[in-house]
Amino acid sequence: QLRWLKHVSEVPVGPAQLPLSPHTLSFCPMTTLRCTMELDFLNFAGRAPIPAYTGVDVQPEVISRLRAMKPDRFLVVTDEAVEQHYSSYLDALGADGTPVHKYVLPCGDQCKAMKHLLGLIDWSFERGGTRSSVVVGFGGGALMNITGLFAGIVYRGFRLVYVPTTLLAMHDVTTSLKTSICHWGRKNNIGIYYAPTLILMDLAFCRTLPQDELLSGLGELCKNAALFGGDHARGFVEAFSKDVLNECTGGEPESLTLDDQDLVKLTRLGVRAKMDILCVDATENLQGMVFEYGHTFSHAMEKAYGDGTIPHGIGVCYGMLCSSFVAEKLGIMSPEARAEHDGMVRLLTDRWALPEPKPSINRIMGYAMNDSKRGILAEEPHEITDLVVSKIGRIVSDHPSNLAKFDKKYVEEWFEIMGFQWE
Repeated sequence: QLRWLKHVSEVPVGPAQLPLSPHTLSFCPMTTLRCTMELDFLNFAGRAPIPAYTGVDVQPEVISRLRAMKPDRFLVVTDEAVEQHYSSYLDALGADGTPVHKYVLPCGDQCKAMKHLLGLIDWSFERGGTRSSVVVGFGGGALMNITGLFAGIVYRGFRLVYVPTTLLAMHDVTTSLKTSICHWGRKNNIGIYYAPTLILMDLAFCRTLPQDELLSGLGELCKNAALFGGDHARGFVEAFSKDVLNECTGGEPESLTLDDQDLVKLTRLGVRAKMDILCVDATENLQGMVFEYGHTFSHAMEKAYGDGTIPHGIGVCYGMLCSSFVAEKLGIMSPEARAEHDGMVRLLTDRWALPEPKPSINRIMGYAMNDSKRGILAEEPHEITDLVVSKIGRIVSDHPSNLAKFDKKYVEEWFEIMGFQWE
């Protein structure tokens, strides 16, 4: 269960307030700080709990908690967009004389390449990184993926802190032990499991997110709503209520703005969805595989269009529409249940149409048939794997991983209906 603790009075910051993770080495002497961030301990199936702090407009506390780790140097990994808009956010890290080194990567999945991983490794040695250093991942979800992999393999593990700057990274990426890069034209096929020492989330970054990034973060929340129903479905749908949209955007249907209260609520829902499962399946190989819903098809579309063309969360929503089509074809989902499921998903996809020109079905299926989940269910050559649901909140599978395999012809038919063509 999650525990959110509100700190509103002056408290000493030190080991008593920052629980040790497996990679924590030392803290600075006790200092006094007025804390405004909410603390949650993320529990991954028996591993040491990871402290995750959440707040809005909390830059001073983010800096203080980082400096409290007393590293010999900070190795900050960020991306071009964050460097352009928030380059000064972490400037105060070096105010006490601690060296701060920065490495800037391309945005999105373009950063998740072997050449960039090797570049990070060389850079860390060139800058004198040691086991007393702290790596800071400062950016979006893709940046977190490669930063976590880099931090986990050098010296068999730097201390690692995530400072996410997108909604998707806050509730979906930093709450996972998975790290990865993309290699040989495939998605997330090289990686390890590695735990951060600390997570620091300032939701103020979400106020200035481009619409694509905001919708992407909401896309993974939509997936949770379809999988678990209940509070997750209600919270997601409420974010799109007519009253909220009229108040925040003047009623413009193509624009969506969430206030701080909505952002905090949705982030908590996302974290709760992940931790309810990962507290028993830290590596997401069994129960945690539910979070792959729609991903076989979304990953294939993302790669076929080209990295960065389709925001990941939007791709997931289109993947879910494909899965529901297959579920109805298989007789698992009724037309009425599919209409309810797809109506919720289209709250997002109606705001983000697939771009033209569309890649060929041949190209998409080439990626889909080489998805990283392939082989778990010993598929036949004509079969493909994803999750299927019978209705919102009801997963259907006879395998411990919650996955299901089915004939790829149904997937191909959906792409044809969506206007994709064969070569």
